[in-house]
Amino acid sequence: DYLQRRRGACRLTLAMSSDEARAAETATGVSQDARFALELEFVMSLANPRYIHHLAKEKFLDDPSFVAYLDYLQYWREPAYARFLHYPHALYFLGQLQRPEFRKAMANPRAAEHVFSQQFFHWQRSRTEQLARASAEAGEGV
Repeated sequence: DYLQRRRGACRLTLAMSSDEARAAETATGVSQDARFALELEFVMSLANPRYIHHLAKEKFLDDPSFVAYLDYLQYWREPAYARFLHYPHALYFLGQLQRPEFRKAMANPRAAEHVFSQQFFHWQRSRTEQLARASAEAGEGV
């Protein structure tokens, strides 16, 4: 099971003694494994500019406690945690969300759609370049 393989990978678990981890679980009512899974899912959702626009539109990005939470989540940039992410663009947007001007811009539907289309074009260009390199390498090997 996925969570069994990563047991102990949660940032809080690594930084706490077992007694402290148990106390945190008791205080929050959430196990460290569940917290890891929830944070992982949330960070991966940040790869979607339309979701970020939703957060901005609903004023979450104006809330200082939410911005502090985004700052806390920066630990996902560390290789020990980043390896669990399926969508690496999430880390790019997690970094951009540290900038007040980006948070403000994402409330604008046109800006959000522009970011979404640029992300799509990046993926499209990246895939085209990968295929061209593979084709060139296959041609050299013949």
